[in-house]
Amino acid sequence: MSRAQKPRGGSTPARAGAVVLADTLAAQPPRPESYGAKAANLGALLAAGYRVPPFAVVTASACAQILAPVAEDIGRALAGLHHTDSDALRAVSAQIRALIRGLELPGSVAAELAAAVDALASVKPAAATGEHSRSSSASDFAPAGDTIRLAVRSSVSGEDSATDSFAGQLDTILNVAPGDVPAALLDVLASAFSERSLFYRAHRGLDNAAVDCAVLVQVLVDSAVSGVVFSCNPQSGDPAESVVSAAPGLGEGVVAGLVECDTYFVDNASGRIVSRVVADKRGRVEPDAATGTAVVPIEGGDSTPALTDERIGELVGIAAALAGRLGGPQDVEWTYDRSGVLHLLQARPVTATGARETIFDNVNVAESYPGLSSPLTFSILRAAYEQVFRACHRDFGATKQIVARNNASLYPYLVGTAHGRIYYNISNWYRLFLQIPGMEFAIEGWEAALNIENRYRRPAVPKRGLAKLRTHVLRARVIAVIAVGWLRLPRRLRRFFDELAVFTADLDRRLAPETPSRERDPEALVQWLERLLGQLVPVYSVQIFNDFLAQQLFHVVGLLLERRGLDEQQALTLRNELFCGEEGVDSVDPVRSALALTATIRADEGLRALFEGPLDTEAVWKTLAQKEFAGFRDDCLRHIALFGDRTVAELKLETDPLGEHPERLVPMLRNYLRGGQNIDDMAEREKRIRREAEQTARTLFRGSRAERLAFRFALARAREHVKQRENMRLGRSRSFGLIKRVVRECGRHMHEAGLLAEPRDIFWLTWEEIVALVRGTAVDTDVVRTVATRKADHERWRDTPVPTRIVTTGIAAATIADPALEAPATVDDSATVLHGIGCAPGRVEAPALVLGTPDPDVAIDGQILVAATTDPGWVFLMVAAGGLVSEKGSVLSHTAIIGRELGIPTVVGVPGVTQRIRTGDRVALDGRAGTATIVHEDTP
Repeated sequence: MSRAQKPRGGSTPARAGAVVLADTLAAQPPRPESYGAKAANLGALLAAGYRVPPFAVVTASACAQILAPVAEDIGRALAGLHHTDSDALRAVSAQIRALIRGLELPGSVAAELAAAVDALASVKPAAATGEHSRSSSASDFAPAGDTIRLAVRSSVSGEDSATDSFAGQLDTILNVAPGDVPAALLDVLASAFSERSLFYRAHRGLDNAAVDCAVLVQVLVDSAVSGVVFSCNPQSGDPAESVVSAAPGLGEGVVAGLVECDTYFVDNASGRIVSRVVADKRGRVEPDAATGTAVVPIEGGDSTPALTDERIGELVGIAAALAGRLGGPQDVEWTYDRSGVLHLLQARPVTATGARETIFDNVNVAESYPGLSSPLTFSILRAAYEQVFRACHRDFGATKQIVARNNASLYPYLVGTAHGRIYYNISNWYRLFLQIPGMEFAIEGWEAALNIENRYRRPAVPKRGLAKLRTHVLRARVIAVIAVGWLRLPRRLRRFFDELAVFTADLDRRLAPETPSRERDPEALVQWLERLLGQLVPVYSVQIFNDFLAQQLFHVVGLLLERRGLDEQQALTLRNELFCGEEGVDSVDPVRSALALTATIRADEGLRALFEGPLDTEAVWKTLAQKEFAGFRDDCLRHIALFGDRTVAELKLETDPLGEHPERLVPMLRNYLRGGQNIDDMAEREKRIRREAEQTARTLFRGSRAERLAFRFALARAREHVKQRENMRLGRSRSFGLIKRVVRECGRHMHEAGLLAEPRDIFWLTWEEIVALVRGTAVDTDVVRTVATRKADHERWRDTPVPTRIVTTGIAAATIADPALEAPATVDDSATVLHGIGCAPGRVEAPALVLGTPDPDVAIDGQILVAATTDPGWVFLMVAAGGLVSEKGSVLSHTAIIGRELGIPTVVGVPGVTQRIRTGDRVALDGRAGTATIVHEDTP
């Protein structure tokens, strides 16, 4: 640690005017109103004897002087701005930032800043005086022979406080040359009016027009390893545990989440490291001449710990000392330079300590509910999940006491919604697992199957005594419960489809014209849907049990392959190929039926002329009513009756089934007619891949009879459960088709009663609101106003990008940031090879077709479909495509399974692919390697 640093040669520091050097600031009482919170905190660290890289601060009054020429323009731009209006925020932010970037620094400020930068460029820090001291030289801050580089960052009043951390809201500019500091200063000031900063301050009740911003100019350390240390656990607020995060290179990699980090959990009382998560580090953030900083790949990865135990102890000790000195838990950023010297970069109170953290994630649910979903869809889904997982918890061995304890606080809250999108409440899903003693072993396979970011720290297995015995007893109990459930599984699967048939027949009778109207009046319909939610939906819990077995066995197959010497990628590829060509997958039946219709068209001259002719979709469907086409039209209606519930976004209640728009079958058949697809040829190709993979596996397990038998058993059972997973999904589609019919009938009744302007407006109400309106318990009966408000909200959210994961503390609705203002995922515009998870083998080169919400009339003829996410209804589009690549998905997602079954090269989990690839680009897709390569970019 060093005391205040002095310019080399004994020159006099700048006076306390527009720009103040570190030693002057450290000698004064803290003045955050003048220097901002970050600079004041750094001054306090210097005064306490800690080593801090040399810095100067452009005071808040000097920054106000810089902004004075445009202050009135900024005030006018901010007047009347509402922080929930994303478009207005974007426009106002761009206007203000352009004004600030066009300024020139006042002469006096520019002169003082230049003198301060010169002083920093010549600094040689004095020796530190604390126990971690070491004499320093300029090499701590720049590699030998290099010009010193600087970091320019904000220091705002209220920033880095216990209540308002402003974390990531204002820009930090790294690797700035001394001559570029004035421009970087203006960029930082402009960032105080970025979209996310304007939203953050307004959302926290702070005045956007009163931003007291100072700016720090600090020497950039030539960092070897950097990170953050918390003197308490920042998630739980537990003061007994410190947490250290570390990664090679600059600290930006850790705080911005750009690289893989190690994490260490330390017991404060004993100093013992109780848990460590050492990542396979693939990149490090380093200075870059062109972009300031860049993520530099680490060749071959690095799985060695970023920190020694001695350094972990040193960091935890400093954080504890600062917590005691500053009166509360501290969040300390730090770096070790290449000489092994520790520098503290900032310290601030840990924000929201002890507040309950809730994690919402849409990584898997977005496959079934892509984009915006109506309030009615969300409310029915929430009620369905409550019923299913209450029953499911019992299936996995939860006691009556556990189930009773969770009836009110857990089961109803397994899904959440943010800005019209549906998310899993991942925090509660972990609670589901962990409330069944002995079940924690299954979390790893569940996370891997759903491609969910790991959040769970599995405790070490006790090595001796009663604790070890108890662990084995609990595991045995869980295994016994699962074994019994597995034996009951076939009967339970049959029971679901039997119950579904009963409900289907009853609704057909109830909605028939000859049935008395009292059996389909609003109260009767509400009772019917309540019965479905209470009787049929809990039976669907068998799907969750089957899914669990599929996920775990699929994971076991991969682990067994790795044990025979394959690396992770090789095991993934072979496992995918072993699951190709599975027979009896009911989800493929709708495609087989549609291809059979296409074969009929191809064989009939009149039908072929009609479908290849110039008539539009509706005209073709009307023409099929002619007598000469009656037989084919009947075949089409049979297809619609059997498979009309399978559509794109089929689980959204607002999505119309095919029966309401039968003409939409026409473009699908036209796509197949153009492409010449043959389901038998596709299936034979997949079977060939499967046979070759089985031969590879036999060779791999030769010589180990026990492992060979275990592998055969796991593979056979995994194949069966994956197949049943898809079959149950088709049953789920048909169940939702029943709900669609009921709510549409309710909408018609409410429209006739004058409550709704249109029958379809019922989708803007929740299920609970519909029941309240029917039974007289609604506290707000102005339904038209409610519908108008929600329509406006959805229109505003429609084109708003949203994060995959949202982490909230305390009241969830109060701490969910506006998704429009989340920092967008970084997409490398120069990258031509994009990497994801290969799910269905095969290689194809074709033009790309980027799809958001698929148009039923879209023409598909062998292109590679590029999407943010897909759902089961995409199966009809996939068949006509050459391949598919999506941003979301996992190896057990519906897209992956159908891709393997139909022999369509498929790659999922490719970040930013819809931003990097444009429609018309020529792309080579490799479903085995998991890559999408841009061969030629189409010129707009």
